[in-house]
Amino acid sequence: MQFPRSTAETDHAEARTRWTPARVETFSDGVMAIAITLLVLEIRLPEDSHENLLHQLLSLWPSYFAYVASFATVGVIWVCHHNFFARIQHVDSLLQWGNMLLLLCVGFLPFPTTALAHHIDGDPWNARVATAFYGVVAAVQAMAWLIMWVALRRDPTLFKPGHDAEFVRVHSRLAWMGFIAFDVIALIGLVQPIVALVLYMVALAVYAATSGGWPGAQRPQPAE
Repeated sequence: MQFPRSTAETDHAEARTRWTPARVETFSDGVMAIAITLLVLEIRLPEDSHENLLHQLLSLWPSYFAYVASFATVGVIWVCHHNFFARIQHVDSLLQWGNMLLLLCVGFLPFPTTALAHHIDGDPWNARVATAFYGVVAAVQAMAWLIMWVALRRDPTLFKPGHDAEFVRVHSRLAWMGFIAFDVIALIGLVQPIVALVLYMVALAVYAATSGGWPGAQRPQPAE
């Protein structure tokens, strides 16, 4: 015969599946700091080149572009990540794994950045593949945010007091829109790489603005 668990036992069981957001943020900040630092390693002068230095510097424009795009991506993710966890009082398993998927994308970003820098001004097919690959990584990153918002829809008690179900629904829809948008941009990259990269930067700016990650952007306020 089983007896109902006491309140203390229930609280202990919940504590085993929840974490405080401070540890998650600290670990996430470390991963993002390392990833954003590694991006610059792609920018380097050709070895044993006897060309004019100015010409060498100008010829590195694909590396500059890829670096700026990826630096902006990690920067927006970091700011939005900070704003997201400022609203969280507990982290459960689903939210934790969604965050891990996001960090996987951030840590992986130097690789598609290198592929983009090496091929955007080269063979047309390779340029299209590199651009589409970059877009796919962005789409997976958007999927990670979607999982994190699904975790909050499933358990609103993870939120600090003041954020209601409508708030979560709105941001879940935004995450879905971002996932779809980056998938479409990846497909466009298979046809028009430069157009896709411009659209990617626009989508990144829109994502930052709608997620409170842009200077002066309207941040959702807790309900009274």
